[in-house]
Amino acid sequence: MAGTIPPETSSTEMEQYLANRSVLASVGLDWGPLIVRLRVEPSGRRHVCIPGTPDPWLVVTTSGAPRKIEVHRRSGWHSAMSGPGDLAITSPGTITEVRWNSPENSPIETVHVCIDSALFYRIGAEATNCDPKRIEILDGLSQKDPIVEQVVRALAEELKYPQTATRLFADAAARFLTVHLLRHYCAIPIREIPAKPMLSPRKLRAVRDYVEGRLSDTLSLDDLASVAHISSFHFARLFKSATRETPHDFVTRIRMERAKALLRDTDWPVLKIAKAVGFSSKSHFSAAFRRSFGLTPVSFRNVYR
Repeated sequence: MAGTIPPETSSTEMEQYLANRSVLASVGLDWGPLIVRLRVEPSGRRHVCIPGTPDPWLVVTTSGAPRKIEVHRRSGWHSAMSGPGDLAITSPGTITEVRWNSPENSPIETVHVCIDSALFYRIGAEATNCDPKRIEILDGLSQKDPIVEQVVRALAEELKYPQTATRLFADAAARFLTVHLLRHYCAIPIREIPAKPMLSPRKLRAVRDYVEGRLSDTLSLDDLASVAHISSFHFARLFKSATRETPHDFVTRIRMERAKALLRDTDWPVLKIAKAVGFSSKSHFSAAFRRSFGLTPVSFRNVYR
C-alpha cells in the first residue's frame, strides 16, 4: 500500500493524504516555521497511508472518546489506546501507515503541527552547538506530554482568532517545541548551551521603537532579534528574562495600548483602528480587544469618551 504514494511530500501538500479535509489550517497564512491544522477525524479508518515529510510532525488529540490506534513499523503493527491529551510524534522522512477505531463511533478532534525542518535543525545548532546530522527524533504513538499539549492547544486557539502578532506567537512556539523535542525525544538527548547573560536597556529601547513604528505590519521573531543584533533563539529567552514578557505578549500589549488611545482620542472607524494596529478584520480585533480588557472596542469607546 505504501508503494502507491510518493515516499515523501511537503508538509503543505500532506493535506491530500490525510483521512479528510482539515477544518482550519495555517497554510497560506504568514505562520513562518509552522503549519498547524485543526481537524475532526472520522471515528475509524481501516487504513491511511501518509508520505514522509522533511519536517517533524506532532499530533495532539484534543477531544473525543479513547480509541485503539495502530501504526505500522518495520517490525509490524504496533497498537495503543489514544484519547484526549495524547501526543503522537512522526520523525522527518517517515511514511505513516495508520488505522484506528473508536468504539463509540464518534468523531475525534486533533491538532496537527509540522515544524519547518530548516528552522528545526538551525535551532538545534544554535541552542546546542551540535552537528544537525546527530539529531534523530524518535517516533511516538501515544504519549502524555502536558507541556506540548498546552502549546499545541494555544496554537489551535491562535488559528481560530488570528492577528498580525500571530507570526511572533508561531515563531516562539516553533522554537519552544524544537527545544522540547531535542531535550526529550531525541535518540541522544541534547543539552543547550548557556545564553548570553542579558539584553541591554539600549537594545530593549531599540526593539520597542521598532515595534511601535510597525504596528500595522506582520512582525517576526527574526525581525526583532535582528534589531537587537542577536540570534532569534537567544533573543526570545533574553527578552523574557529582561521584561518578564514574551515577545508575542509584548507586541500584543503595545498594539492594544495603541488601540485604546485611538478609540479614545479619534473618530476612526473600528476597522481602520484594527488595521492600524495589525489586525486584518474587525471581528478578530474585537475578539482580541475583549480578551485583553473585558470590553468590545465599541463598548470601550462609549465608556471612556
